[in-house]
This record gives sequence, structure tokens and C-alpha cells, in this order.
Amino acid sequence: MIGIQKTSAAEYERMRSQFAKKLHELRTNQGLSLAALAQRVHYSRGHLNNVEHGTKTASFELAEACDNALSADGELKALIPKQQSAHPEPSTCPAQLPAAAGRFVGRAEQLSAIEALVQDRDKLSVAVIHGPPGVGKTTLALHWAHHQADHFEDGQLFADLRAYSRHRDPVEPAEILEEFLISLGLSPSDVPATAEERGALFRTMTHGRRLLIVLDNAVSSEQVRALLPGDTTSMVLVTTRRVLTGLSVRPGASQIRLDPFTPTDSFHLLRDVVGERVDQEPDAARTVLDRCGHLPLAVAIAAERIAAHPLSLADLADDLAEERNRLAALAVEEEDTSVRTVISWSYRALAADAGRMFRLLGLHPGKDISTGAAAALADLTNARAGELLRALSTGHLVVEIDRDRFRLHDLIRVYATERALDEEQADERVAAHVRELSWYLQTCISSARALAPYREPAAADEALDYTAAFQWSEFELRNFPAIIASALRNDHVEHAWQISQALFPFLHLRKPWTAWDRIYQLGLEAAREARNPSAQAEMLTGLGLVRLGLGTYDEGLDYFQHALDVLQNHDDAAGTAWCHVGIGLAYAGAGSRTEARESFERALAIQQAQGDQHGESVTLMHLAEVCGEEEHHDDAIQYAVRAQLLCRTVGDQYGEGLALHQLGKANFASGKLEAAARYLEDALATQRSARDNKGEADTLVLLSEVLTAVGDHATAREHLHQAATILGRRGEPAEAEVRARLDDLDAGRQ
Repeated sequence: MIGIQKTSAAEYERMRSQFAKKLHELRTNQGLSLAALAQRVHYSRGHLNNVEHGTKTASFELAEACDNALSADGELKALIPKQQSAHPEPSTCPAQLPAAAGRFVGRAEQLSAIEALVQDRDKLSVAVIHGPPGVGKTTLALHWAHHQADHFEDGQLFADLRAYSRHRDPVEPAEILEEFLISLGLSPSDVPATAEERGALFRTMTHGRRLLIVLDNAVSSEQVRALLPGDTTSMVLVTTRRVLTGLSVRPGASQIRLDPFTPTDSFHLLRDVVGERVDQEPDAARTVLDRCGHLPLAVAIAAERIAAHPLSLADLADDLAEERNRLAALAVEEEDTSVRTVISWSYRALAADAGRMFRLLGLHPGKDISTGAAAALADLTNARAGELLRALSTGHLVVEIDRDRFRLHDLIRVYATERALDEEQADERVAAHVRELSWYLQTCISSARALAPYREPAAADEALDYTAAFQWSEFELRNFPAIIASALRNDHVEHAWQISQALFPFLHLRKPWTAWDRIYQLGLEAAREARNPSAQAEMLTGLGLVRLGLGTYDEGLDYFQHALDVLQNHDDAAGTAWCHVGIGLAYAGAGSRTEARESFERALAIQQAQGDQHGESVTLMHLAEVCGEEEHHDDAIQYAVRAQLLCRTVGDQYGEGLALHQLGKANFASGKLEAAARYLEDALATQRSARDNKGEADTLVLLSEVLTAVGDHATAREHLHQAATILGRRGEPAEAEVRARLDDLDAGRQ
């Protein structure tokens, strides 16, 4: 639970105002500029400016630094209570806005309407930008957001709510809340289980912060309402094809209608892209724009076609006249046909191989696609696939969102899928789908080998190291459920459960509970269709771990017991052992230590008989933890020693750090301070090498206790400060407790 400062919002506002006034008075009386003060106190000028203007609350540390720099004799420190530093204000500052459009014209009325909302501090500022597809709703939102981002010093959050994706359901608010909480600094393992709890924590973590939140492609008022902060300091931009009347009543959102361009604005956009040729054929230009219905998407694609080809405006006007039956729909509500027509202009101009790549992209089920996946779809080298994707990007048929990663707009994706169904033979569509699934499976396996070499060592020619494997998995996380669901839907059940299985090392490290649950539910369905008991047990065990991570131990126990039942008449010793480990963890989480120990001992006997050293090391660590809780410290030490040796033998650096921490903890509890300090120092070195910063923070805290016990308060304080910094960066609720210990050390209470 996040430690929450109990000072009321009104008191915070009063403290903020008084401090701002006094700081300005002292600084100006001494003839000191903000820049000069920033140099003295080692805070940014921008942050000091926000504090002095009352839009940001000073921490006690800043108050103390300013007090000293201005020789205020404690006046400034007295205005900010020391406990103020415990107020939850996560250090993470997200910057999630996608790139804005390179060209932007018009929309002055809408921009002014959004700006007026920001000035009203009596209610949460929510602008709902609604209109037909292709009218530029997202373009407007991102244009305003990028130009105003500096005024939202606590960061920007962005989410695509997927209201109108033909092949994918709208995203659940709980999933977005999980991502937002992690982006704001919360540890994945601390994300609450339910949407209601996540919403409450999101409102807590955003309280008093000035954030800009963009919610793109919303489907309903309910979906948006669940994602709103609770106070008036933030700004929310929503784009949707619907008028979300439910938001007009509560919390008082402003509806901003977006229609097609005026003739003047569409002419400006066309001239901005095409240049002087528009001045040479003004009548033809106006005819082109009229036949595009002044729809921004249509105007932009038409302009790019003219700019990129030796085509006169009169010729293009004639082309549009030939398609007048479909283009007439541009002026009415049915926009699908109009956009299809406009996209066809760019598609028909593609070279044959680029056109084939575009069609095959329509078969990809995920949100975005990497060059590697596109190469597999088209049976090309990565280099050639990259060339074709960049050609499509130049024609605005795909958007390059990151290095070697691309995305199709939803409507363009629909058109690409239609072209694939009409122009690609059925056997080639199947072959492309299998090639992509096989590529995902092999890359997931390579990633698993890099992240967990003790499970299966990487081959000599593996391309992924630990960092690359984690980054690739992180990029693909949103795609994995769609990829697995597509495999299942098309009867490729072996690919479906094997991809789910191969993702375990990443999911266990990252702990994205919502995605993990979806991936393993799909994997379980595939394993059942494949009639593979071992695979079913693996999926059930993983789902049990998700339930433990969410704190629902009874549900976790049911999953582990179900997995054990599945394996009852099947020869799978390793799977059976992991079922017992899971059952032990469920019992331990529920406080039933005797049952937990018995389950771990059953697992240990099987693992030792099978020679499963990695499994044995994990079980020994859990036994050490249970023994420590039962104050059987000698047993805990013995188990942890064996676990550490096995982790070193199999190359599990992460596990070795945990084992060394357990050794330090058990030795400290039994009064062996010198040994405890030695083990904890070794644990620190190992955890830093393994990039286990959460484990590092836990070890720093425990080591500070050992050092305090031997009288080394200076080093203990240094370790606590390092731990607090790490925990703050991660958004861990334990930060407040660590800072309280720092205060106790300063006050001589330890």
C-alpha cells in the first residue's frame, strides 16, 4: 500500500502558497535570479519556477536547501513539514506521446476551446474530440499536446483504447490502468488485482501532479471515466467517433466536434505539400479538394500522390471523377468506402513487391510489426523487408514508430486485409501466417534462452543477449496475445501453446499480470485442444503464479491443484514438482507454513531424484524463507547455502542473489553479524550484476540494519539513502518506510 501523507488538500495549497510567496520575497530582496538560486541549491530553474509560482509543492529537502542558500534562519523550512517528503509524488516522469504530424493547418477554434479548458481550475479539464474517421482527431490532440507538454511538468501518458479495430476488442480499462501505474513508477508486482483498486491507486498517484493524458480511440464514457484522475491539476484529451454524452454530466467534459476541413484549410494543406503547382492549376486544385470532401486523410493522401508523381492536378481531378460513385460518400457518415478509395490511389502506385508486402501486412494480427516479423510474413531478408517498409512509410501507408517497428492505421489495415483476401491465393496466405508464427516461436525461444540460460543454454549463434531479449519481449508484449489468439483461431495449436510456454522467463521477470493471464489462458486452451497434459499443467501453473502475484492465494491454490490433477496419470516428474512448489507458495502466502513446508519437501524429493538442479535451488530458497519465518535459523542457513551453490552451478545469477540475501537474513536473525554483513555484500554485487534493482534495494535495507547493529551509522545511512532512491525510482511503497528509518538514524533513535 502506498504511504499517503494525511495533510489535507487545502493545507497543501496553503503551504504551497505561503512557501512560494516567502521564497520570492527572500530571493528578490537579495537580488538573486532563479537561475542563480538553481545553481546554489542544485535544482532545475524550471522546477524552482513552478514552486515559486505555486504550481508545484516544495519538498522538505528543497525547502532546507533554499533556506541555507538564502540564509533564511529556518523561515522556509518551517513552512514545509519534514513529513511532506513522504507525500506520494513518484519520481518517474513519463513521456509517452507519439510523434505529432509533420504538417498541421487550421483548427484554430478547436485549439482555443481546448486551451480555455486548461484555464478553468475548478474542475478536471477533459476535452472530448469527436468526429468521423479520417477527420484528424488524433492529429489535433497530439498537435496540441506536443505544443503544451512543457506546461505539464509531471509528464504525459498516452493510450490507444482501440474502439474501432475490426479484429480486436476495445481495451479494458484495467489493462490501461496497469500500464499507467507502472509508467508512473509502481512496481509491476504491486499493481492491484481489480480494476476498482487500480483506479483508486491511479487517482492517489496522480493527486497533486500536473499530467497530460491522451486517451485515443475511446469507445464509451465508461471506458474513459475509469481512466480519469481524481483532482483538477491534470488535463485529459479524448478522441472518439462518438459523442460521449455520459462524460458531459460527470465529470463535466467539454465536447469538441471536429468536421472536415474548410475549403481554405484544405487548400492550405494541399499547397503546403505540393507547392507552386497548386498556384498554376488553382481550379483543378479546388476540384480535387471538393471531390475529396475536404476530409483531411483524403486530402493528405491526394497531396502526397501529386507531390510524388509527375501527375497534373487536372489529371487527378479526372481520376476522381471516374470514381465519383464511391467518392460521393466522402461527404456523408459512411466514411469506410471513401477512405478505401483514397488509400487505393497510393496502393495502385506501388511497385509489385511493395504492394505484396502491404497486402501481407494485413494478415498480421498485432498492434504493430517489426521488420523481422514482416520479413517472415513475406519470406524475405530483414534488409529487403526494411526497404519495402520504408517505401510504404514514405507513401503514408505505414507509420514508423520506432527503429525497425511499424504500424498501420486501423482503416488502412482493413484495406490491406481486403487486398490480401482478394489478391493472394489461399495457400500463400496460410504459408505467410505459418512463417510468421514460426518466427515468433523461434524468437521467443531464443529470448527465453538469453533470459534464463539455466533452463536451456543458448546456442552459439543465438543473436539475442539478455538486454536485447528483454527489450524485444517488452516491445512485443502487446502483440503476444493477438499472435497466440490468431494461431489458436487458425488451428495452429502447437504454435499457440509453445509460444506461451517460451514466454515464461520474460513474464516471470516483468510480471505484467493482465497480459500474462491472457497469454496463458490462450495457451491453456491450445494445450487442451492439442491434448497435451504437460503443456496444460504448465499453463495452469503459470496462471496460479499470476493469482499469487495478485494476492488471491485460494485461486492460486486451485490452479496448482488442477495442474497436479491433470498430471496424475501422466509421467511428468518435473511438472509435478513445480505443481507442489506452487501449492507450497499458495500455502505460504496464506500463512499456512506447515502445509507449505510439506509441499516444498515433496517437490524437493522429486527434483533431487530427477537431478533438476535449478528446480532444487528454487525450492530450497522457499524452504529457507519458511524456516526463517518459523525462526528455525540454522535450517534456513543450511537450505540457503545449498540453494546458492546450486544457483552458481547452473548459472542462475538472479537466483544466486536471492540465496545470498537469504543467507544474510538468516545469519543476522541468529546474531551472526559479521557473517550476515559478508553475505549481504556478496548479494549486492551479484544483484547489481544481474540488474535486479528490487533485490538490490531490499539487500541495502537489510545491510543497513546489520551495520546499525554494529554501530556503523554513517554507512547504514548511506545504504538506506541508496535504497530509498532505487525504491522511489521504481515507485515502491517501501520508500516511505526507508525514509522513516533515515529520519530515525538522524534523530539517534537507532
